[in-house]
Amino acid sequence: MRVNGMSVAALACAVLLPPFGILMGHIAWSQCRREHCPGAGLALAAMVIGYTELLIVCGVPIVMAGF
Repeated sequence: MRVNGMSVAALACAVLLPPFGILMGHIAWSQCRREHCPGAGLALAAMVIGYTELLIVCGVPIVMAGF
């Protein structure tokens, strides 16, 4: 079986463009769960990286502006 291509693309996008990586990660994760194909771990990693990067990029300046 081949790894879901959307999972690989989601992981790449999560590093460069977090919102797109998060969206693609959710889509890829649901595809992998529905079709029982490998790649769910990559999709989950894309979501975690995307959310973490988005939190750092957007959350830290907001918190720092409050202090």
